[in-house]
Amino acid sequence: MSTPALVPVAPLARAKGRLAGVLDPGRREALTLAMLEGVLEALRGAGFEPLVLTADVAVAAAAGDRATVIEESPDVEGLNAQLERALDLVDGAELLIALADLPLATAASFAALAEAAPPAPSATLVVSRDGGTNAMLLRPPGRFPLAYGPESGRRHAEAARAAGMRVAQVDDPLLSVDLDTPDGVAMLATIASSGALPDTPAVRLLRSWGMLPAASAGERPS
Repeated sequence: MSTPALVPVAPLARAKGRLAGVLDPGRREALTLAMLEGVLEALRGAGFEPLVLTADVAVAAAAGDRATVIEESPDVEGLNAQLERALDLVDGAELLIALADLPLATAASFAALAEAAPPAPSATLVVSRDGGTNAMLLRPPGRFPLAYGPESGRRHAEAARAAGMRVAQVDDPLLSVDLDTPDGVAMLATIASSGALPDTPAVRLLRSWGMLPAASAGERPS
């Protein structure tokens, strides 16, 4: 049985507001959906069963047959509470939580994360460059309160250890990159100038807008 992978997605109307200085609302929505498409494709390619958590019907429609949609509850406030409610709805001895704004996510990266995970009870994290939690494989889920927000990587690791779980951190150069600020766009451009980027929907979209250099001959497959 495939491991479920929970992917929370905010309403498109609020999507990537911190990119307002470089992208208009239409492009921010398009980028959000392109990153979601890439993350779902990568998860499926790695053998996970994607579950999209959202309150947005457009996001649900975009997920299509790539994922099962879990609708957010209007009676629950905040990302962490919504995620914990979703955990209660999902069966399984392990579960991955992956953010939707990972423009470089590949099947190989998610497969490597699963391969690196210690036996249960364990929590395996990919921490973003600013200390957030971009991906977290829980064996089992529900052993400690979720703490998404600033410095969530450290807080999740501490909470998992306090709950008696082994903690592993995977330093993945692709999954550690998220895109929700202009600095993130600049980071992608820097990575592109120093080596090949994976051919993901988000990378292709940003290239079509002239925000990333053209693909090189050594481009990595997604």
